[in-house]
Formats: sequence, structure tokens, C-alpha cells
Amino acid sequence: MVSFKTKDIESAFIKKGFQVIPDSHHRLYIYHTDDGRSAARTFISHGNKEYGDALLSRMKNQLGLTKEELHDLIKCPLTKERLREHYNNGW
Repeated sequence: MVSFKTKDIESAFIKKGFQVIPDSHHRLYIYHTDDGRSAARTFISHGNKEYGDALLSRMKNQLGLTKEELHDLIKCPLTKERLREHYNNGW
């Protein structure tokens, strides 16, 4: 079972260019393409300290990434440029 600390996920999203929109129950993370359209979005709950397999699976589906790509995004081998390429052109 893989799990990531919520603060590590949030930090990786910000570093990779996601914008955060605070909400009363969750924080919404949105990725915009170079032309300004919303390419991906996901939520992070205020109450979760860690995200395990079930929540990571939902997140990967919302972001249109594979499990490995999501893990690379969080652990940082997936660069900001590579993520931009994915959402602007596909890979």
C-alpha cells in the first residue's frame, strides 16, 4: 500500500503549476494549459493527513494520469515542463 502525506501532494501540485482555490471543505487544485483552459482538477480535503490507494486512485482519474505518473508528480521526477507538455499536447 502506497500513501503520501497531504502536505507533500499539495507542495508538488504548487511546484508543478497547479492553482489552488480554497473552499470550506476542500482545496481545489486546477491546472491550466498555456492557452488558459482548465486541463485538470482535483480536490484535497482539509481533514486528511495522508492519501492512500483509494484516494490516490480517484485523484489520478481526475487528473487524467496513470498511477505511476501521479506518483512521479508527487515525488518530483515528473518535471513541470513534462506535465505542461502532457496537458498541452498529450504524450
